[in-house]
Amino acid sequence: MVLDSKYWEDFCRKTGMPLDQTNLQHAIFNDGATFEYRYCFWPRRCYNTGRWLWLETAMHGRREYWGPAGEAPLVEHRWYDSNEALIMIIKKVSE
Repeated sequence: MVLDSKYWEDFCRKTGMPLDQTNLQHAIFNDGATFEYRYCFWPRRCYNTGRWLWLETAMHGRREYWGPAGEAPLVEHRWYDSNEALIMIIKKVSE
């Protein structure tokens, strides 16, 4: 489910969460992305912490945004430290 800004504003108002666009961006990416554990051969940065990931197992997220018909999709990749990925999984399960 993709959250629009009106829904997000209502949700933040009802729950008391701060209205922050980064939370909305995380929700939109995470709802439509496919995640898998991969081994990092090349240096990458964790999206949440900024920690360098290199020669270790990390969570890789891939999301495609489709535009008008006939155009190639915009593909976004995010890498997460394995500990951050575990926290994300626990938060998703508890919702």
